[in-house]
Amino acid sequence: MRNSKRLELFEKLRHEFCGYLTSMLWKLTGNAEIFAEAIQYAFLAIWMNLEKLTGPQAGAYIYRIALSANSKAWRTRIGKDGQIPRANAFINPATNCHADEETVNLVRKEIANLPEKQAQAIVLRYIDQHDYQTIADKLSCTEDTARSHVSKALNALRNNLAYLNISES
Repeated sequence: MRNSKRLELFEKLRHEFCGYLTSMLWKLTGNAEIFAEAIQYAFLAIWMNLEKLTGPQAGAYIYRIALSANSKAWRTRIGKDGQIPRANAFINPATNCHADEETVNLVRKEIANLPEKQAQAIVLRYIDQHDYQTIADKLSCTEDTARSHVSKALNALRNNLAYLNISES
């Protein structure tokens, strides 16, 4: 296929599936940085597989591409073994530098001082990257209550750690 034809087909597919792809990847990643990586992987995969995306099964291929792009973005970020590589751990996005061990320990201590459900909710949401429904299931509560636990925990951490001047991501 000639490049001009490939580009035309790519633009058509991008226009047709961009909303679907964006919505799906945002729901899967829930994180702006990982979403940005996943969307790039998805568009690259679409470009590489244009020939497969011309038939009636294009939507199914796009769905598979989105799932694969999400997985690849998460593996890139946290590694195949599910552990955040030490080089990526504790990065403050505002300054693009690593937090020192003392700051990390202070944050952990403040999380440990939260009420049990709030501490569990904040860890499940921001460390384990679970959605609110999963958090609700694990805490045996409603999704609204899970959101409330996370919100209250964030406010408590924000207030208790304000002196550290840590920017939110």
